[in-house]
Amino acid sequence: MEQLLERVNKLPIAAKAGIVVGIIVLMTAGAWFLLIQDIETEIESLKAQQVTLDQTYAEKKEIADNLLERRREMDQLEQQLQDALTELPERKDLGELLAALNDLGKKAGLEITRVVPGTESAESFFARIPIAMAVKGNYHEIAVFLQEISQLKRIVNVNNLKLGTPTLRNDKVILSSDFMATTFRFITQKPKPPGAPGGTP
Repeated sequence: MEQLLERVNKLPIAAKAGIVVGIIVLMTAGAWFLLIQDIETEIESLKAQQVTLDQTYAEKKEIADNLLERRREMDQLEQQLQDALTELPERKDLGELLAALNDLGKKAGLEITRVVPGTESAESFFARIPIAMAVKGNYHEIAVFLQEISQLKRIVNVNNLKLGTPTLRNDKVILSSDFMATTFRFITQKPKPPGAPGGTP
C-alpha cells in the first residue's frame, strides 16, 4: 500500500488529478448502483401501487354511489308497497273499514239502516269482500256519501245501486238506497305442498 502511495506521489499533477477524478467517478457510480437505483426502483414500485390504489378507489366509489342509488330506489319501492298495501291490505280489517263507512254516512247526513259483510271470494292474488249496505237520505246526501267512499285510501267499489221508496220528511225527499260495497285484500301466495302440481316433489 505504501509503495502504491509512493508511486502515485511521484506522478505528475495531471496524472494525480486523473486518478482523483477516476476515484470520484467510481464512488459516484457505486453510490448510483447501491443507493439511487434502489430508490428509483422503489419509486417505480410505489407509482405502480398508487395506480392500482386509484383504480380500486374509483371502482369502490362507483359501487358506493350505486349502492346509495339502490337504497333510494328500495326506499321508494318500500313506500309504494306500503301505499299499495293501504289500498289492498293483506288482512280483512273490516272493523276499521266499517267504522270509516259509518263516519262518512253520518257526515253526509245519512241514516245507515243495514251493513252486512258477505262471504269472501278468492281470485288469483286477491280476495273480494262484499258488504251489503242500505242507507236513507236525500239524493244529494247519497251522492256525497258515494263520493267520499271513492276517496278512501282502501279500494272500495260500489255497484248494484238502487234508489227507491221516496218519502217526504221535513220538506226533503228521502230515498232508500241499497247497494253492494266491495272491498279487496291481497292474498299472500302460500307454498304448495310436496306432491301437488307445481309443488316440490
